[in-house]
Amino acid sequence: MEVRGRKSAKHYYSDPLLSNLLEAVFKKYRGQNGVRGHATIRVVSDAEAARLQEFFGNRLEQWIRPGVEVEVHLKVFAEEIALGYELDIPELYEVLYEMPLVTNAEKRQLRDTAWYGLFEKVESRFLSHMKNSAYNEIMSERTFGWFKRLNSGQAAGYRIVQHAMRKGNDPTRILFHCLKALWYLFVENEKMLVDMGSHVPWVRLPMLSEYITEGDPHAFDWKMPAGRLLWYALYDINNKHIKSGQKTANDHLLVSDLMKRRYIYRDSGIMADDISSYLHVFVPNELYGTTARTWNLSELLSRQDWFRPSDLYVLENPSVFSFLVDETIHFMETNGITKEQIPDNFPALMCTSGQARDAVKYFIYQYTENNSECIIHYSGDFDLPGVQMQMKMEKLGKVELFRMDSVTYKKHIHSRNLSLSEQDIKILEEMESDLSRTMVEERRKVYQEAITKELREDWIEVIKDSLSSYILKS
Repeated sequence: MEVRGRKSAKHYYSDPLLSNLLEAVFKKYRGQNGVRGHATIRVVSDAEAARLQEFFGNRLEQWIRPGVEVEVHLKVFAEEIALGYELDIPELYEVLYEMPLVTNAEKRQLRDTAWYGLFEKVESRFLSHMKNSAYNEIMSERTFGWFKRLNSGQAAGYRIVQHAMRKGNDPTRILFHCLKALWYLFVENEKMLVDMGSHVPWVRLPMLSEYITEGDPHAFDWKMPAGRLLWYALYDINNKHIKSGQKTANDHLLVSDLMKRRYIYRDSGIMADDISSYLHVFVPNELYGTTARTWNLSELLSRQDWFRPSDLYVLENPSVFSFLVDETIHFMETNGITKEQIPDNFPALMCTSGQARDAVKYFIYQYTENNSECIIHYSGDFDLPGVQMQMKMEKLGKVELFRMDSVTYKKHIHSRNLSLSEQDIKILEEMESDLSRTMVEERRKVYQEAITKELREDWIEVIKDSLSSYILKS
């Protein structure tokens, strides 16, 4: 897999040298109604040939050169974008063109009675409960006719409704709750805030959810269909505002995708959870003290005093993080080093406590923005989530592995280790790294707690290098 660094998916796939490939893939996807068959393109230049060769690496059997026809199985292309950006083909199309990729079969389904019947049911329910039409003139103007455009397959969120229909997830309720939320966000916002007793011009997402559903504060969580549908509706409306000139594009949305969800919510008058998203960090200097700190996303968003570490050491496990913090403090005390002696470029320790939350991503983003030379040294569990976390780190900056290698892994394998599941092994087989191949061969998990001795040895050497200008006691 080609390493894509920190470019956004939209930026990366807007490369003109990939345009023929994308056009062929999307056309084939429409005709085959999914990830089936081969997309065929004729390579027109040396530059395009080199770019395609770079993109696919050794995943295509033929050598790519100008004038030849190249066949690309849609499965191969889908795997590439899934590994690089965790997108599928329809999601990539929506990122690039801000509208759904509707297959030929889905276009026929749009004309089906069930689809139009769904919108008639929602309109009837909305009229009964809200005493207004879902196509109300004010609502349509402020949402750029999202409900009507969704009906015709021209608005973001279309695929979520389609999926709900196929899975029998009560699409009428999902769409009604989303439409009702848009009404109170864009038409009767003041009434909603008064009903809630709010004196600030925004609403917390769980409170909005409870108010709209009259009892379920989690209906608009991201993992719920109604929650994803609402976000995509807000995203669609935000894009229309920008294109119409009514709103200026937010720099954060242009620079990075990592905070996009929260900025879309905030621009729509919603505050998402910024308390339970947290991280632990240890920087033993005058600014942050000599103990580990826990910061939530709300605190990070308000920080101004970002210092410039030389490197960032990211650990997945809180007990291992605490162990290295203890060892660092012991080393400093033993060698008579005070926090005032810590140089500005002293490395930082950070703990994610599992998969990276938004607070982790924002923290790393800010650190690497303040120091473009900062390297992320990552160490996690030797299991599927640990390896997947490494891939997520690679999207945030330059990554070097911190004892996350095959040699360390094999050293700690024994018969008592838990086994990797068959599904985990299947996913690891698709990854092209020495560690993933070794894990597939050994079929065992190794947790980070098992390698604390090696981590401590490496970390103390890092500290010594950073403090090399001071005389250390033996």
